[in-house]
Amino acid sequence: MQSGTYNYTVTSADGCLSVPSANVIIPTVPAAPTAPVIGTITQPTLAVPTGSVILNGLPSSGAWTITRIPGAVITSGTGISNTIANLPGGIFTFSVTNAAGCKSSGSVPVTISASGVPTLVITDPAPVCYPSTVDITAAVITEGSDQNLTFTYWKDAGATISYVSPSYSTAGTYYIKSTSSSGYSNIKPVNVTVDQPPVPNAGIDQEIYSQTNTFLDAMLSPNETGIWSVSSGSGSFLDQTDPKTSVSELSKGVNSLIWTVKGEACTAVSDTMNVIVSDLVVPSLITPNMDGRNDYFIIKGLQTLGQTELLIFDRRGAEVYKNVNYDNTWNGVDFNNKPLEEDTYFYIIKSQNGVSLRGFIVIRR
Repeated sequence: MQSGTYNYTVTSADGCLSVPSANVIIPTVPAAPTAPVIGTITQPTLAVPTGSVILNGLPSSGAWTITRIPGAVITSGTGISNTIANLPGGIFTFSVTNAAGCKSSGSVPVTISASGVPTLVITDPAPVCYPSTVDITAAVITEGSDQNLTFTYWKDAGATISYVSPSYSTAGTYYIKSTSSSGYSNIKPVNVTVDQPPVPNAGIDQEIYSQTNTFLDAMLSPNETGIWSVSSGSGSFLDQTDPKTSVSELSKGVNSLIWTVKGEACTAVSDTMNVIVSDLVVPSLITPNMDGRNDYFIIKGLQTLGQTELLIFDRRGAEVYKNVNYDNTWNGVDFNNKPLEEDTYFYIIKSQNGVSLRGFIVIRR
């Protein structure tokens, strides 16, 4: 029924009309208020960790109540404008109920940013080779961090010592501080690696006798990799990447072996060492008169044979001397350390690595 003033009459069955009733007044229904109009939104800051919003267009007369959704938080007041403070991070709408109890629809949503430390993602740059430097201000270093951050660069985690040349960073650990527009900050380290150019060292040249294998002795620094290869001659490496590997199947003569070293960021460089494969040199004459020349039966290359046995026989085949661990010190004596007569004798050499030789030796005093 519309608002207004009404009265009522009754008509009987025989058509008689009663007198009018007393007046019935239907009051006018008050109009519902309009939804609050969103004004200035203030986001949280480091000093004030909550946000606020100004609501305009509130009922101009009488008291009203504002309901915040979610949470159904009620704020009471009067006047056409009001500031809703202490808003945590989230999305909110607001409705107003006027003094007559009529409630508006909800306002447009209001987004309040969550307060706190900004997200800072640091990716260490790839190593470079000296004398190159690294630009730690490059966007790729902080890719994945929050948007609209301001970055500053420091030498310490407390951000007390400024780093003045972040675009030309040398090796070390530095710190990147990110600050949001609300004043919150975060700080994390960034590690800069600058490799020194490798200095290859394949080891000293070797001369080996009556064998085709040896052990190599190259150098390899941390964070470097190396590989052996053959430049000339031949060789088969047990492990090409091991600086101390064994090598076999060497050719007689000069075998040039290359040790190539590469750092994580630097260009590969090489060094060469030679392995000379020679026959054992066994003398056929000694003159043990102790004049300092040719006094001993010296086998050149003996040290490469491992433990070596030397047997000496006279012309009749009788054994006159034996040393199971020969050391190049026989000077023409017998078992009793007495000088043997000048004559031709015969030797047998048997080594631990399988070398076996026979021949003659002349003693002349």
